Amino acid sequence: MKIAVVGLWHLGTIISLCMSKLNNTVYAFDNKKIINHFNKKKPPINENGVENLLKKNINKKLYFDNDFTKLKKFKIIWITYDAQINENDKSDFNNTFTKIKNVLKYVRKNSIILISTQLPLGSIKKIETYERINIKKKITFIYIPENLRLGKSIKLFLKPDRIVIGMRPSSNSKKTVLKLFKKIYCKKIVVNSETAEMSKHVINSFLACSVSFINEIGQLSKNYNILLDDLEECVKTDKRIGKFSYLRPGNAFSGGTLARDLNYLIKKAKYHKTNYKLIKSIYQSNIIHGKWLENILNSKFKSKKNKILQIGLSYTKNTSTVRRSLPYKNFINLKKKYFIKVYDKYLENKSSEVNHLKKFFLKMSQKEKFNIVLIFSKINNLSKFKKFIQKNAAIIDVEGSNKKCVFSNKFSYISLENG
Repeated sequence: MKIAVVGLWHLGTIISLCMSKLNNTVYAFDNKKIINHFNKKKPPINENGVENLLKKNINKKLYFDNDFTKLKKFKIIWITYDAQINENDKSDFNNTFTKIKNVLKYVRKNSIILISTQLPLGSIKKIETYERINIKKKITFIYIPENLRLGKSIKLFLKPDRIVIGMRPSSNSKKTVLKLFKKIYCKKIVVNSETAEMSKHVINSFLACSVSFINEIGQLSKNYNILLDDLEECVKTDKRIGKFSYLRPGNAFSGGTLARDLNYLIKKAKYHKTNYKLIKSIYQSNIIHGKWLENILNSKFKSKKNKILQIGLSYTKNTSTVRRSLPYKNFINLKKKYFIKVYDKYLENKSSEVNHLKKFFLKMSQKEKFNIVLIFSKINNLSKFKKFIQKNAAIIDVEGSNKKCVFSNKFSYISLENG
């Protein structure tokens, strides 16, 4: 099939690449600067498989353009702008709506517009109303919540658990949309637009609740000599919860996505005057938990002479962005007070976002010794950092599951389990 994808940061990049891999002819649109980067084979994000897929399909099944007037050639347009999230984890729908309205000026009559940009509940109805009054092209709008996670987005797009398709029951576009996904072998759940919007909020808020809940349990458990590995196994083996649950105490959730959907629900509950104490408390609990590292350092390592090695800087392992990253935020605060170096080889090699921080990246040829090591991502082996770590150093495992990789009992290991 021939489709247009509009909006090229993480979401649009992955959808464009994957749809071309599925043998569709994809034309991807954005502003001139972004398109020039793509045509130079320099995508704005980099994670497993992105560069290879881009090089393989560009100018074959995948084309890039900044001329929005060409959108009139397409029956199917997929809007994939990433929603802007501010420092308070609030999403700017007005910014998204402005971009969508701009796209509507160029599309043809009776076109089908898929939207995977993250939208608050009730957005599709607002867009439909605007189109009916101002555009008058009888456009069909279909909401498909994205299910991508940085680091493994291509795999998740091509092999998802299911695809949720939000559309009006009266729409005659169901067959066309299902055909678009025929080579993705999973369950397709067709619901109305509001149900699809709510499903995204509920899933992310549930995940946020799980993270905050188990982090609080971890804090309590350390007072009772509870082994968190054993506790995790005890709980996950209950089929009502399952092996993929968030039941490992660790870092606070970040990245903006989970918090954004919590704030959507809080805003809607306020408007409709329904009870939202639990939802609000999840967000507040996460903010408190996000200060765990800061509290540890302030209570146990007050001296400015401490030297810190931080492992992990991006939002999640093997991604090329620090957008809304808690490890990055912690690093920016720590470098004001301590001597600090950071190790995140993937980010260092793949991202231009951290060019201004290159002097802080650890070089394996350095002879510096550190007395504090902060681990923000899951690692297989700490031994390769052995020459950098002082005797009696403190290993602070913010991620929460790296105890087995600590190669010496001469180090003090600090995690939620004992910190």
